[in-house]
Amino acid sequence: MDSSSYTGLPNKLCQGLTSVKSTLTTGHILEKTEKAFIEKNDMFHHHMARSVLGIQAPLKLKTELQIANKIGRLPCLPSSRLMADVLRGTNEDISFDDILNNPREFGELQIDPHLAMDKRDQLF
Repeated sequence: MDSSSYTGLPNKLCQGLTSVKSTLTTGHILEKTEKAFIEKNDMFHHHMARSVLGIQAPLKLKTELQIANKIGRLPCLPSSRLMADVLRGTNEDISFDDILNNPREFGELQIDPHLAMDKRDQLF
């Protein structure tokens, strides 16, 4: 007997559970551009800063963004990444991520701060 049942549906015990997302080929037309929007916007601003102010401006901005992304709070506390938003100029923008896609804000997470710091120190 093959792996499909007599109804024509796949047998979940033999094949396992499948994800609907894995069967989809493409999403919306704008999905790919929206995922890369921040990187493209940063590249545009760095190019404009270089053409107007010289090579030192985008290098300084890139260095400050790298430092802002490394700075964080304790692993058990959520970080708003305000410094990176200010450097990008997006601190006053309200986007989809601010309202609907913020699990850190509404998620209940209880972690022992001491264990989280020990785990973080082992990574570095």
